[in-house]
Formats: sequence, C-alpha cells, structure tokens
Amino acid sequence: MSTTAPPADGNNKLTWMLSSLDLEGVRYSVLISGDGLRMAHSETITRDAADAFAAAVSGVQSLGKALAGMCGDEDNRLRQNLIEYDQALVLVTAAGQNAMLGVCAEPTADAGLIVHRMNDLASRLGNELSSQTRRP
Repeated sequence: MSTTAPPADGNNKLTWMLSSLDLEGVRYSVLISGDGLRMAHSETITRDAADAFAAAVSGVQSLGKALAGMCGDEDNRLRQNLIEYDQALVLVTAAGQNAMLGVCAEPTADAGLIVHRMNDLASRLGNELSSQTRRP
C-alpha cells in the first residue's frame, strides 16, 4: 500500500481537520463515516489507500460493537479500538455522531498522545465530523 499522496483533490476538503494528528510516528489519518466511507484523509496516504483503510476500519468497528453486548449490557457503547501489529498501531475513536477517526502509526509511536489528540479533535469538532445515516 503506497502512502505517497497526490496533490489534494476536491474530494478531500476536510483534510485541515486532521492536521492536529500530524505527530511523530503517525503514518496517516482518515476520517470515516459510520458506513465505512472515507470523508477525509491526511496528505500522507493516497485516496485509494484511504478508501481501503476506511472500509477495513468500519469492519473492525462492527466487530467491536458486536462484542459490546458480550462485555456488558445493551448500553455498553464502543469508544475506541487499538490494534497492535508487529509493524504498526491502528487506533480508532468515535468522532461525532456516526463518524470515526482512524490513525495508522509506527509501533513505537506514543499511543497515549495520539489517542489524546484524537479525542480532543473529536470533541472539538463533533458536529463537523458527524455524518447522516445513509438510506437506500
């Protein structure tokens, strides 16, 4: 997967919101709708790669929501996911109603700082990060 991004396109107008996640060790960040569509991506990932990352993160969120009922009652909401690989960290947090932020970072990155920035961004921009539920 290439992380060299082409010049910004007209479909990535919300990239400015992700600039607070430009931290040491962060490879890229993606803003994702609740149904798994890329809403914005950092300049360090291609649009196609960001689309694929968004779809994969959506799947992880679905699994996390399915597990929530097994780990508590029906009010047990999923807040964050952390996946640790040999070569990367993937961090996901809710970002407004029906949206989420996903970050891919180096395995040695400061996960605490990244999550703090993600939560700060989500709380400051919750309304802007929200997406409506899509209906057929």
